[in-house]
Amino acid sequence: MKRSLTILVATLAFGLTSCGKSDALKPTFPVSGQILLPDGKPAEHALVIFHPVGPAAGPKPRGKVLANGTYQLTTFATDDGAPAGDYQVTVELWLPGRPDEGPSNRLNAKYAKPDSSGLTATVGTGPAEIKTITLKR
Repeated sequence: MKRSLTILVATLAFGLTSCGKSDALKPTFPVSGQILLPDGKPAEHALVIFHPVGPAAGPKPRGKVLANGTYQLTTFATDDGAPAGDYQVTVELWLPGRPDEGPSNRLNAKYAKPDSSGLTATVGTGPAEIKTITLKR
């Protein structure tokens, strides 16, 4: 009886952990793009986040904007891309202010929220280059 209980518990534990793991590690596809500020300069140091659309929300791929304005998305491993699907996109640029203040987002606050940014993207089942996004004031 004790052995049967041990086997049952082990089987349930394995089943629960393997279900969560397979859901989390969806295949990813390389995604890159470019973010420019309203004056046309690169949005260096900005953080781009792709928020999945739909009932089965998953991980939120993200990327840091480089000096030339380009970014590559990371979901599970560096620059691995994003799972296929539709996304709402947010962009934030947190920079330090005066020494007595903490960092602040230097972009229009609308870009920090998926529902108000107005930015969307679709990732397919192959490498994708998202069209250049030029932010507005």
